[in-house]
Amino acid sequence: MTEAAERRKIMVVDDAPANLNFMHKMLQSKDYHVLTFPDGEKALNAASKNPPDLVFLDIKMPGMDGFEVCDRLKADAALKDIPVIFISALAETEHKVKAFAAGGVDYVTKPFQFEEVNARMETHLRLRGLQLELQALNDYKNHFLGMAAHDLRTPLAAIMLISESLVYQLSPSLTSDQSKFFDMMLASCKFMTGMINDLLDVSTIESGHININRQMVDITVPIIKSVEINRMFASPKNMSIAISCPDQLPLVFADADRIGQVIDNLLSNAIKYSQPGTDISLCLRHENDKVIVSVADQGPGIPENEQNKLFLAFGKTSVRPASEKERSTGLGLLIVKKIIEAHDGRIWFKSEPKKGTEFFFFLPSCHNWDIYCTRA
Repeated sequence: MTEAAERRKIMVVDDAPANLNFMHKMLQSKDYHVLTFPDGEKALNAASKNPPDLVFLDIKMPGMDGFEVCDRLKADAALKDIPVIFISALAETEHKVKAFAAGGVDYVTKPFQFEEVNARMETHLRLRGLQLELQALNDYKNHFLGMAAHDLRTPLAAIMLISESLVYQLSPSLTSDQSKFFDMMLASCKFMTGMINDLLDVSTIESGHININRQMVDITVPIIKSVEINRMFASPKNMSIAISCPDQLPLVFADADRIGQVIDNLLSNAIKYSQPGTDISLCLRHENDKVIVSVADQGPGIPENEQNKLFLAFGKTSVRPASEKERSTGLGLLIVKKIIEAHDGRIWFKSEPKKGTEFFFFLPSCHNWDIYCTRA
């Protein structure tokens, strides 16, 4: 038995004993460990206890058909990535389309030649192996980024503290050029601190360990706090931030600090990319079972052919901040998207060149419609 095959468990689900016996015999001759089941319920129970590496699945079976079996496999987080190959006498296109929609990776019609089935199986096993290798490398990358970012943050904080102390002590005797150099150094330190914090967030999010402490909250509380902070950054650019909010909004089940982080990112982007003297508006509204928040600016907008970059890691567009002193890590919107999705919400935007950009996100509102936060 080869080392590769020894690790591979192949499950065959078919209500016809002759088909099970044939597949068992042929797969065993290739040194695979074969699990055969005559119905979907038994196969699912066995898969939950001993997950296979690949599943061959018939469609027409008594009780639960193959489509439902595949649906339930894909709904289980521990089983959803197992490749499923449908083998059926149903040759119509509609059945093939339904099989792929259920999550199948391939479809073979009966009668078939085992050599063809084996070739397809080995292809999907190789693809699954490569997927697992890539996942392991990605996990290693996230672990490395987390450690590197964490180790860099402490010395960087010391550099900032010392620099700020020197500026305070020496400011009366500094020349204009020296003051400019200190400003550049502090700005670079702040940018690096932001990048390190973003890298830590991204490594945490991609590892699947994002910390969300959800409770019933009045969403206006973290939003107003964020607006007040960002008004301090908008003021030197003669920019205003206006809030529109109804008197009543239902509570949301959310992490207030994380929602504040989302608003901080959207507002800071609006300030960063908009020209001095323009306005930013933040609007909240309740629609059906959702609380919807939007942040709109009067900035340059995003070219249509670059809009697909916005929620990607380091997905920078050709649009540049209004000031040369401001920079972007290209990670903020990815973090925002992951935070909103972790709250069972969704984020989207609309943008038009020279007319600005508006970001929207929604959070599910409280199911108890009697729980409202009322403002005068």
